[in-house]
Amino acid sequence: MSKLLTEVRHSLIAFFRNKGGVFWTMGFPVVLMIILGFIWGGGSLSLTLYYADHDGSAASSGFIAAINATGAVTLKDGSGLDLAQMLKDGKISAYLDIPQGFGRAGPSSSDLYYDRSQQSSMAIVSVVQQVADQYSLRMANARPAVIVQPKDVTTAAMSTMEFMLPGIIGMSIMQSAINATVALNARNRARGVFRKLATTPISRLEWNASKMISQSVLTLISVAISVAAAGLLFSIHPAINLTTILLFVAGTATFVGLGLIMAALVKSEESATSAAGIVSFPLMFISGSFFPVDSMPWFFKAIADVSPLTYLNNGLRDAMISGNDGAALACLAIVALAGIVFFCGGVAAMKWKDD
Repeated sequence: MSKLLTEVRHSLIAFFRNKGGVFWTMGFPVVLMIILGFIWGGGSLSLTLYYADHDGSAASSGFIAAINATGAVTLKDGSGLDLAQMLKDGKISAYLDIPQGFGRAGPSSSDLYYDRSQQSSMAIVSVVQQVADQYSLRMANARPAVIVQPKDVTTAAMSTMEFMLPGIIGMSIMQSAINATVALNARNRARGVFRKLATTPISRLEWNASKMISQSVLTLISVAISVAAAGLLFSIHPAINLTTILLFVAGTATFVGLGLIMAALVKSEESATSAAGIVSFPLMFISGSFFPVDSMPWFFKAIADVSPLTYLNNGLRDAMISGNDGAALACLAIVALAGIVFFCGGVAAMKWKDD
């Protein structure tokens, strides 16, 4: 344990002596948040809802108009489209099906189908449910006239900055963990440090665990700075609880492990940074850090579905913003499993004596 803590202390001291590393880990997420926040102005997140009106009555048209009047969703007429198949294929996140007879006397029922794995679908359900409640009271003198039947009760809509803050944090965890791990390992290999470490009492597992622990400490400091900046600049106060902290640690382990695997494949110190960017840069945009995954083309969505950053981002949004504890725990389980696999694989891939 003393060897592990000594190496953690050494890693943290070395990090804070590197002014460039401190900026990119601690300062860049705040700078990015400020830039994106003022560009998009903290407005509402754009949501798209397809609908199929099989009734065509004044009542159904009025209900659709009421949803459109909220300005919270962009409505698209899905008449003639196979919306069920599009939802199954992941091309849309939700659709509203209004059956024939919707406008007849008595309570009217419509079905809202959605993919609960898509972050934006949760907000759509909330918007439509609220419109249905208000429309019912207005049309039936406080008696329910419209019933929307979603499969699950979910969260309220979130602002653009509320959506982006967890994504910025997730992106920062990925970038700093991968870049630092790949660069450090490539440098140590080129300078013969690993061959020297092979002759010391510390094991590969202990050495890499110390790097993961020190990176987790830096992650928590970076998150604290980002959350404080979000509160001061945009009046956003996300929840910080045990689930969010575990997501931070699991995400760090995942991307440190991925960095270890990449470092084992990259033999040149000069190409280490480029190799890290080839992986982290596309994932930053594809995995829902800044835009909902379901708004992307299907081939990008297919990549996002297997990206650990997607589940880290979604888990952080569920835990910090939406308060959806069940979904957050499901994402935590996926990220934790990925962390175990990647970290163990990275340790196994490192061969000190060969380096």
